Amino acid sequence: MASTTAIRTILPGLAAVLSSQAVAAGTGLNTRDQNPMLQAYYLPSIDIQQDSGWYLRHSLFITNTFQKEDTANESLLIDVENYRYDLSLAYQAEHWRISATLPFIANDGGSLDGLIEDWHDTFNLPQGGRVTNPDDQISLSYSRNGQTIFEQTRSDSNIGDLGLSFNYRLTKAENASTELGIGIELPTGSIESNSGNESTDIALWLNKSGQLSEQITFYGLIGLSLPGKGGQLKDHLKERIWLAQIGSEYDFTANMTGVMQIDLHTATLNDTELKAFDNSVQLQLALQFKNWFNNYHVDLFFSEDIMVKSAPDITFGLRLSRINFE
Repeated sequence: MASTTAIRTILPGLAAVLSSQAVAAGTGLNTRDQNPMLQAYYLPSIDIQQDSGWYLRHSLFITNTFQKEDTANESLLIDVENYRYDLSLAYQAEHWRISATLPFIANDGGSLDGLIEDWHDTFNLPQGGRVTNPDDQISLSYSRNGQTIFEQTRSDSNIGDLGLSFNYRLTKAENASTELGIGIELPTGSIESNSGNESTDIALWLNKSGQLSEQITFYGLIGLSLPGKGGQLKDHLKERIWLAQIGSEYDFTANMTGVMQIDLHTATLNDTELKAFDNSVQLQLALQFKNWFNNYHVDLFFSEDIMVKSAPDITFGLRLSRINFE
């Protein structure tokens, strides 16, 4: 509620300084669950482009998570600050698009723990055990039946798994489009640094978008991820992970758009009672600034776990996109 009030207060001021020149841009917010234990697995996301040409995109995600869960036979601790940078290059033709994304993933103790604890204190929000653990230290561990399944206790970083995708536009009307997509993630990352699963992941999805009015666009994705049997979680992974995204965009001006999006996916592990690996629901909120400079677009966004503990506490995102360059 506080976030919504702040956005309504800030947006009119921002809108006043933006140009009224219309600029085409993509539809949907390309995001994923940033759970550091799931970073090595392919979770596709909505990405609908309107105009033909080349697209270059830099995406930075900063995630801070503290989560501790214990059941009769499972134990989980996630205390980490995760950084993910995605470099994406795509080419959009009239009916199809090819794209490649190479991530760089880092897990660290970070520096935001104290700030988040102060924020929780200020607004009387639950700390969830944060104050009982040392600040700015890294500890990732998951055990089942007394056996350690996943563990990382030192900072590390590495290139992640290279993702390649192909989208084909099935239908395109004046105010709507439907796309079918297929993607593959190649094992360029490392199990040792938890940046890859050293196996091949495959995903299929369907994108849909349509305009309700000149200012409002609705869109959605339904997809299926087939993770390869690799990584530290390989013996417990689900064979299939279903995903969905649904959202709306509102054009405050020709060059500034507000986005609200819900991200969902089914459980990632078999026979688990832990929320971190169960069904997940997240809320994404974003401001998109089109043609900020020299045909560059800027997205500012953050995510919150609606289904508590089903995703990281909070993720901040920044995306810089260049569209239709030669």
